[in-house]
Amino acid sequence: MSQAQSQFPDRLLSQREAAQFLGVSSRYLWTLRVQGKLPYLRIGNRIKYRPEDLRKWAAERVQNA
Repeated sequence: MSQAQSQFPDRLLSQREAAQFLGVSSRYLWTLRVQGKLPYLRIGNRIKYRPEDLRKWAAERVQNA
């Protein structure tokens, strides 16, 4: 587990926290969400991300060199 991932307990993450968790910009995270490429939760008018979903999403994109 990376340092960024270990500093976030398993709780719902905000847009900024999720971007930091993945090491990407908030704008890129927003783009992935809008394109339907990244799982998220809508709670009222807020968007939240589950760390386990982000880990799974990232692991599926690991490429062997």
